[in-house]
Amino acid sequence: MKDFDRFKLTRLSQFCLMSGMAYVGSSLFLVHAQETDLSAPVYAEFNSQALIGSAKDVDITQYSKGNPVIPGDYTLGVYINGEWVGKQNFSFKKIESANQVENCFTYTQLIALGIDVSKSEVKDRKQCLLLSEWIPDAFSRMNPNELRYDLSVPQAYLKRMPRGYVPPEVWDRGINAGFIGYNLNSQRNVNDGHSTTNTFLSLNTGLNLMGWQLRHNGNANWTDDDSRYTSLNTYAQRAFPTIRSILTLGESYTSGDLFDSQAYTGVQLRSDDRMLPEALTGYAPVIRGVAQTNAIVEIRQRGQLLNQYTVAPGAFVIDDLYPSGYGGNLDVIVREANGQIQQFSVPYAAVTEMLRPGHDRYSVTLGQVRDRSLLKEDNFAELTYKRGLSNLITGYIGGIVAQNYQSYQLGAAFGTPIGAISLDVTHSDTDLLKGDQQSQKGQSYKASYSKYLIPTDTNFTLAAYRYSTAGFYTFQNANQAQDRIRRGFTDTYTGQERSQYQISVNQNLSDKWGNLYLIGTWSDYWNNSYTRKDYQFGYNNSYKRINYSLSAQRTTDGYGKSDDHYYLRFSFPLEIGRKTSSFSQMVGDNSNSSSLFGNLNEDRTLNYSLNVSNIGYNDTSASANLQYKNSYATTNVFAGGGDRYHQYGASITGGLVGHAGGISFSPEMIETAVIVHADQATGAKVNNTLGLKVDRWGNAVIPYATPYRLNQITLDPDGTTDKVELKSTSQEIAPYAGAITRVEFKTRAGFPLLIKSKTPTGEALPFAANVYDTKGDVIGAVSQGSQIFVRTEKVQDTVLVKWGNTADQQCHVTYNLGKTEKNIQGYQFIEEQCK
Repeated sequence: MKDFDRFKLTRLSQFCLMSGMAYVGSSLFLVHAQETDLSAPVYAEFNSQALIGSAKDVDITQYSKGNPVIPGDYTLGVYINGEWVGKQNFSFKKIESANQVENCFTYTQLIALGIDVSKSEVKDRKQCLLLSEWIPDAFSRMNPNELRYDLSVPQAYLKRMPRGYVPPEVWDRGINAGFIGYNLNSQRNVNDGHSTTNTFLSLNTGLNLMGWQLRHNGNANWTDDDSRYTSLNTYAQRAFPTIRSILTLGESYTSGDLFDSQAYTGVQLRSDDRMLPEALTGYAPVIRGVAQTNAIVEIRQRGQLLNQYTVAPGAFVIDDLYPSGYGGNLDVIVREANGQIQQFSVPYAAVTEMLRPGHDRYSVTLGQVRDRSLLKEDNFAELTYKRGLSNLITGYIGGIVAQNYQSYQLGAAFGTPIGAISLDVTHSDTDLLKGDQQSQKGQSYKASYSKYLIPTDTNFTLAAYRYSTAGFYTFQNANQAQDRIRRGFTDTYTGQERSQYQISVNQNLSDKWGNLYLIGTWSDYWNNSYTRKDYQFGYNNSYKRINYSLSAQRTTDGYGKSDDHYYLRFSFPLEIGRKTSSFSQMVGDNSNSSSLFGNLNEDRTLNYSLNVSNIGYNDTSASANLQYKNSYATTNVFAGGGDRYHQYGASITGGLVGHAGGISFSPEMIETAVIVHADQATGAKVNNTLGLKVDRWGNAVIPYATPYRLNQITLDPDGTTDKVELKSTSQEIAPYAGAITRVEFKTRAGFPLLIKSKTPTGEALPFAANVYDTKGDVIGAVSQGSQIFVRTEKVQDTVLVKWGNTADQQCHVTYNLGKTEKNIQGYQFIEEQCK
């Protein structure tokens, strides 16, 4: 009964009417409207003749359209046909013509919500009208308990948006706030009587101010002999949604899209694909066709239905398919209304370079090389650009220009029926700062291939080959070679790669026989006779609840020395009551280990792990870890030892956020964070993060949220006191990357109070009569058995019970909780006369 403040009357036939009201046959109410779907309203007309006595005067028409809305201003989450579109403020008033409390919409307000009102027959666009007056067959429904506003709009009046689209207008830049994220780890090792202590602190700090984000990352290390702090990078950034880009000033890294990533100090402007709707990230082809009637279009891959669309007669375009892997043609089936079927295929295979048609990705960097190991850090500029030209072709180009180095790349990726192929060539011109070898020129050629073979169910995830001539230098190689010359060395050898081959193959076996995989890299170098080879070969499967795998791996270093290992692994879950544990065993060619890990409480905030290992079948070691996570931090203690050593230590991870409401703690390091505020709701659980609860100041910090996506923030009132009620338990927010946003849950504090009362004449109070406080606000209603439910902060007060406008249709109840107080299941219960 915690959420009984707004009384709900949805099925009057379920109520047993007490004294003062009567149930006459089956004629209490008649339902006039058909319920065509779950979101459509059901209108009911109540027969007041079924009520007798003073109950006849109760205005029950307010319940004819569901839960009644009290006039006032509300901040609501807006849903159109079940899809969230944002959060706005609305003013609800009594609309006499419709006999209901509703919000009226302006033309510009509907346009901002993505509704195409230009098709409306309303000529005067300056009016403020009900949704149904703007658009035929449209309707709205407000749920005051969930602060949710549902709009039902015919598809013809909606602007076409990609799936997962969140309008940039509703992205939240967050509040002005600062934070410190930390990970502190300290351990002591004792080996053959010699002990050492090592403490390491990792920091990520930031300040968000006026939409700008200042960041600093660094770490500190303390040993028995030394201590030092290392600054990793410091920068400021700001997102610009109109150009789908992020501007970064300071110390950061190049994109690594076409060239190897380089640390720099300077300025960068780059596109951010996270700002795209989910349906437009990654590569998927655009599907075009023509429907003769209102048709259903099915998109299938390898027989599996990916999506289904309803299209109108004429040409159609489907450009919002989610990426579905690297291979497998798309089968398009158009089912016409007259029973005819069209069917065709669209080639679909992708390599990492491919983009959707019409989409692009770019990065522009101007700065100075950031590498403390170099005597001189050169200035440079880097530009990269990719664009999807069609379903079949993506083109890309890039360049690096530095004081003593230039490099240019040109390439393209092709989606073909035989697989996805990318080809590119990179030319470099390197000044080595010495006489006869002053300039070195060379090229690097790369080819990549990806394909899913349907007959054998084989997926070539990636097969790539790169060949570089002797005079080709990457930017990093060039910096290292030039640094050797500056230091006086006669040679410039930096281990330049001559060729490299990469392959990744996954083979599914039929009839639940598991799958095989192969991952390999082979590289050789100029002026070096050795070849580096790294590969893994394995088999995975499961039997009932047991997962097992076999694998072999080989690593060959630059001197030709090989290191081979073979492993058998299996694991299975263990359930003890409501607690879950898992056991795993690994047996190798020269080692084996057994592990047991799980949780010690039902909410999974206290976890453990135990491990016993044997290396070389002689050196045995054991370790134990215990982790606890709460609203303030994540702590871990550990201990272990072997034949000649032992160690122990502890770590703590978390964050502190400073904001206008004070300082709040986080159980993890801060990324894109959300501050949840629920006044006086101490102990309420935040379902988004394990172990997170609202603190004594009404705050909780969710350390990570998905940027530019709709994040649903939910609270569980379990754990709060009976004196606080949450007016809503769920809200949505779409933050900018790196933002610290704030979500406020309105609460109502006070005693939950049940008053059993009767009219001055001794009759039962009319069922569903409203109860008002001294301010004139509705704070409750009369329920069954002539009982009044209210939530109040006052120990004593007078409330008004009203079921009509005349003096004999209202009375006052004065209560005093200090007298004759009872407590029934958390509710204060008293009996008082209504006078």
